[in-house]
Amino acid sequence: MKSWLSFLLPDDEYREKKALYFLSEGSVILLLFLIGVFIINKYVPNLQLDLELALFIAIWLFIGYVFLRYIISGMEYTDISTEQAYKRQLKVILTKSCGFVIIFNLVYLIFIPPNSISEWFELIALSVIGGFILFSLDYISLKKSYKKNKDLL
Repeated sequence: MKSWLSFLLPDDEYREKKALYFLSEGSVILLLFLIGVFIINKYVPNLQLDLELALFIAIWLFIGYVFLRYIISGMEYTDISTEQAYKRQLKVILTKSCGFVIIFNLVYLIFIPPNSISEWFELIALSVIGGFILFSLDYISLKKSYKKNKDLL
């Protein structure tokens, strides 16, 4: 079945079905969160939530839930089932994360050059933290996929 949402979904039928489940679960959580915000703002006068903050949290709650469920599901790397393929993909992930750190620093330097030592430190720390988060998420997904694919064999 084709929909305007089809461009977001994987081509593999199993992965597409799982992604739709994750999107549906995220939608229900989002709906419950918004109902809770509505009830709190309407019936609890002592606790008024800022509308912009509530919408910001709602957006990131949905995106974060769907993204984390996808990563933890172990369906990102469907072709990794041997230790050799696992190690090869781990090197790719490490290279990608290091490449992110380098490219981030270069692009940042082009648009906003640091003026002091503390700004240099902030730039390097920000890029390293970003690279570490990227590596961690990919590593978790790879490890779950490898374990799942290995169990299937």
